[in-house]
Amino acid sequence: MDIIIRAPEIKINKRTPKKSIEHLKEYSLLILDKSKGPKSRESTEFLREEFKFKKAGHAGTLDPITTGVLPIFLNRGNKISSVLSLSRKKYLATMNIHKDVSKTDLKKALKKFTGKIMQRVPKVSAVKRQTREREIYSIKLISFKDRIAVIDVECQAGTYIRKLIHDIGVDLGTGAHMFELRRTKSGPFTEKDAIPENKVRNYLMGDETKLRKVLIPLEKAVSEIRKVWVDDGVLKPWSYGSPVYFNGILKFSKGIFEKEKIAVFNRKNELIGIGIAKADSKSFKTSKEGVAVRNFLNLIPNG
Repeated sequence: MDIIIRAPEIKINKRTPKKSIEHLKEYSLLILDKSKGPKSRESTEFLREEFKFKKAGHAGTLDPITTGVLPIFLNRGNKISSVLSLSRKKYLATMNIHKDVSKTDLKKALKKFTGKIMQRVPKVSAVKRQTREREIYSIKLISFKDRIAVIDVECQAGTYIRKLIHDIGVDLGTGAHMFELRRTKSGPFTEKDAIPENKVRNYLMGDETKLRKVLIPLEKAVSEIRKVWVDDGVLKPWSYGSPVYFNGILKFSKGIFEKEKIAVFNRKNELIGIGIAKADSKSFKTSKEGVAVRNFLNLIPNG
């Protein structure tokens, strides 16, 4: 992600300072490797009941049969869970095709569903049932034998993989259903970051070294979204809900567009909140007056 420097004379840390354990307990997330069976909400309850976190909210719901990467934001970190929910996802799905079909025809069907598609929200879902556009960034056929296909899907948030597989079956003229699904990536987090529940319990009951293995600073959760870095004079007004003006911006990501949600950092390279851009990158570079970023979520302690 290219960065444009607006105030080269002002020093900004290249790395975020090491957080205290006390800070991490209030502003962090962990990546659970969700098992088959419980709902996403049920997979977070033990964090509140056993470890007394006041809040534990997941980003991106997984239904009971789905396993894999489930980011869980803790305490005040829960404020930004909605931002990660909007990030792209990756899944490994197993589909059962109801009639014989050639590998060539299957690949042709998968190609048809790559790119922007229209998808009808299923009857059983957490959102209003409607037809909406979703983007499938890639579909790769991993294996195919005896009508069983394993596919790797990278997609826009809010894509229903079960419905995608059903629609592929309709296109093939054979019918198809999903019977296994694993999320392998959510935003910047992959299976390598995900920890099974029993190990999460072990880490949370351990010493500082073990806690640091499971509690992830919030800065890592926004690594894939565009950013701005602001001067010290912005911090107190920001903590009370004020916006960032153009003259308070020190540097920013290239490619910001108006109304986009962006991460806001201080000079120490610490995340202080989430904002909504009021202009694009061109204006960020040249404008001297006016509001640049609207305050959407504040993370400054005791603000």
